[in-house]
Amino acid sequence: MQEKSQSKKSYSENNIENESISLLEWNTLKTHLSSFASTEMGKRAILSFEIPSEYEVAKRLLHETVEITELENNLDKSISFSGVFDISRNIEICSKGGVILSSDLLEIAKTINAARNLKKILLDFEQRPFISSFTKNLIDHNNIETILKNGIESNGRISDKASDKLSILRKELLSKKLERKILVNKFIQNNLAYLQDTIIGDRYGRPVVAIKVNYVDKFNGIIHDSSSSGNTVYFEPDSVVTKGNKIASLEARVTAEEFKLLQKWSQVISDNSENLIAMASILLRLENALTRSRYSKWIGGKTPIFEKNPIVSLIGFSHPLLIWENKKKAAPPPVAVDFHINRNIKVVAITGPNTGGKTAALKGLGLSLLMARAGLLIPSTNNAIIPFCPNIYVDIGDNQSLEENLSTFSGHISRIKQILESLENKRGLSIVLLDEIGSGTDPLEGSALAIALLKEFANKSDITLATTHYGDIKALKYNDSRFENVSVAFDEDSLKPKYILNWGIPGRSNALSISKRIGLDESILIEAANYLKPKEVDNINRIIKGLEEERLKQQNSAEEAAELIARTEILHDELKKNYEFQKINAEKIQEIERYKLSKHILSAKKEVIDLIKKLRDQNVNGEDTRIIGKRLKEIEREHLTQKKVEKLISWDPKIGDFIKIKSLNSTGQIIDLDKKGGFYEVKCGSFRSTLTVNDFEGINGEKPNFKKSKIEVKSSREDFSFSKIRTSKNTIDVRGLRVHEAEIIIEEKMRKFHGPIWIVHGIGTGKLKKGLIEWLKGLNYVDKIEDAANNEGGAGCSIAWIK
Repeated sequence: MQEKSQSKKSYSENNIENESISLLEWNTLKTHLSSFASTEMGKRAILSFEIPSEYEVAKRLLHETVEITELENNLDKSISFSGVFDISRNIEICSKGGVILSSDLLEIAKTINAARNLKKILLDFEQRPFISSFTKNLIDHNNIETILKNGIESNGRISDKASDKLSILRKELLSKKLERKILVNKFIQNNLAYLQDTIIGDRYGRPVVAIKVNYVDKFNGIIHDSSSSGNTVYFEPDSVVTKGNKIASLEARVTAEEFKLLQKWSQVISDNSENLIAMASILLRLENALTRSRYSKWIGGKTPIFEKNPIVSLIGFSHPLLIWENKKKAAPPPVAVDFHINRNIKVVAITGPNTGGKTAALKGLGLSLLMARAGLLIPSTNNAIIPFCPNIYVDIGDNQSLEENLSTFSGHISRIKQILESLENKRGLSIVLLDEIGSGTDPLEGSALAIALLKEFANKSDITLATTHYGDIKALKYNDSRFENVSVAFDEDSLKPKYILNWGIPGRSNALSISKRIGLDESILIEAANYLKPKEVDNINRIIKGLEEERLKQQNSAEEAAELIARTEILHDELKKNYEFQKINAEKIQEIERYKLSKHILSAKKEVIDLIKKLRDQNVNGEDTRIIGKRLKEIEREHLTQKKVEKLISWDPKIGDFIKIKSLNSTGQIIDLDKKGGFYEVKCGSFRSTLTVNDFEGINGEKPNFKKSKIEVKSSREDFSFSKIRTSKNTIDVRGLRVHEAEIIIEEKMRKFHGPIWIVHGIGTGKLKKGLIEWLKGLNYVDKIEDAANNEGGAGCSIAWIK
């Protein structure tokens, strides 16, 4: 009895995690994963795969998956395991002195060839250090491959070239078979009257003819068979029997020679069995990495980052089993959920309605931890940060047992007891996942027990997640900083869960409100409400409602901040790009000017030296001196005042010229101009603006030709800003842009504008139009917004009236 008890305890300790892994439906995921294997050998290996509990092993598997994924993404074609066979069993037979078939030997030869080709593709220590660390051990057994392929034909038949003796015996055998066929045909031709037909039959490898039973005594030979009616006997003539005996003898000699060759080749395999087994093991390891890679890519996996602390940051996680249902069985796509658990949180209580996705979320997190340990990528929108948990304990589902006389409640408590015992001996981080803790008994007692258990798990486990309907558990967060609340979002209008997790907010009680919407009698609802503690319930629900409203405000503020950051980053990138361009361009222009100035100085210097030489000449007269002095003054004016003169030179901007925009201190390019109106359309990065001559200058500070601009502007009777007729000057095309990008362009236009502006945004999905109209309505200098007339774009164009 004591021995039986000891056995039970041992079973509990050793199998609690295996049972937990099974409850998370890991076996189902393995089945899905195995379908991505290239060979049957690889499929079997995946199905029998055990999840490692060692950090270094899991990390290595993950690196292998990432490396082979990156390689296949960069290759022109997929990595192929065609020609790789499961050769381990046949190698083992050879190593024990056995002899294998020629077809089995050929599979070994093909596998050797495939291993060589894969090594060429995969071996690269710089790019793939983890894959290369064991791929390098693939020994090229080219000599074995040559021996086998020279001796065995592609269909598995031993070649005549395998040995001279075999070649001679086969030729002799073929000759004897031809002689026998001639004898049979001759017998048929000479005895047609006694035969049922002229077809040569076969009985036990011997040629026979169909003789009528009445004439069988006329011939010498062997009767091998008879027809079911008894009218025909299948007869081998005596002359053919002798020849057949010689053929049988030759066939036995051929078989013996073939067996000697198979024995010889099997010995070659035996002599190299250790290296060949290692090769098969490496190939299987590579195929497993490729299988993990292809499955991970199929589910949209991202590389997880292991933490040695109990931290979880998993954003946009989709349950992999639901992804399979969606892609393979056309089920609805899974709703992505987020998990945020910092190192101070020990227990997370998940509340919400039934069928709201609480259990799926619980299983999903557990499965993601198993996937990472198994070297799989996790389907999420970011690179998940998760703890390496070698200890995962789960209590999900109905644990009642008729055999052991356990109720549902007893089954849950029994399993929780085993989990607590296992936590006493755990090594490394642990996570506990509990579904409907404390359920199956009196609600008051169940709630009290659930609170006590969760506090115990907070002391013993690193992370515990528990789903519950008990309201008292929601309040633990406000008394113990180790607790956190999460609720499943619920739509009270449609009476359906949203399958979204709201972190930091407990789920509100929806029983009475749902019953009211369904139409339950009002008097029943009133009486039910009276049984509750009105003030306490109202206060709790009011707090929860306030938290939900605060969360929405924070979410909206976060989205606005993110949008502002995005706009700022875009503008920063543009300014940085323009600054770099301006800097490079300015350096080029300065270099050109320095070169020109250097030439001028050299020329002037040479001329001055020549003039000085003339002045020193004793034969120079007064007139020559006057002319030389005049020339020196001209040189002084040309070179010493050149800089001042250049500044006064005006500049006439043209299409294609690069300019400096004063307000932005950035560089742009003129792409269109309106000489009559005096306006210039300028492209600055991805933005376009309409500027006047006062808004810009040349790259090197040149001033635009103001006089010409002023004269042409005066000739216009009406400023286009006041025009109520759509023109190219009061129209902005923002189709194809994002909302924040379009806002920047429109705002630049509106700063020096009043009157109507036609904004062409297109129809599309309507997001651009909706976003722009909401933004414009918030500007105090926008008077009104309306759709353009049908001949001006209709719903695809909005008119904003600027005050």
